[in-house]
Amino acid sequence: MRALLLYPFPLLCAVLFLLHQISQKGLGMSIPLADNYLDTLLCMPLLLTGFQAEQARFWGKRRFGPFEIFCITAFLSFVFEWVFPRLSPRFTADWLDVAAYFAGAMAWYVATASWQSHLE
Repeated sequence: MRALLLYPFPLLCAVLFLLHQISQKGLGMSIPLADNYLDTLLCMPLLLTGFQAEQARFWGKRRFGPFEIFCITAFLSFVFEWVFPRLSPRFTADWLDVAAYFAGAMAWYVATASWQSHLE
């Protein structure tokens, strides 16, 4: 499990996320494209890494297939972009965010596919 969390792609995503949050919230910098879509693009790689670490640790499941990744991404996209905006006016539905979630999930799958085969 430790190797999963130290893999370069999830680490890169975490560093990008933290740098964006520091620049946006801490330094008051605004980069409109990053402000609108970077967090959603990085969301799925970070969540899939955490979820896979949990599955490996507690259930012995070593690898997600494309269908599982699709289902996880579709479910979370539905919750983030349809359920949350209906529960609170502080959330807005943006279907380009859905595209960013799926792009992030695809990037995670491609970036970790060869590395994940070593876990089996």
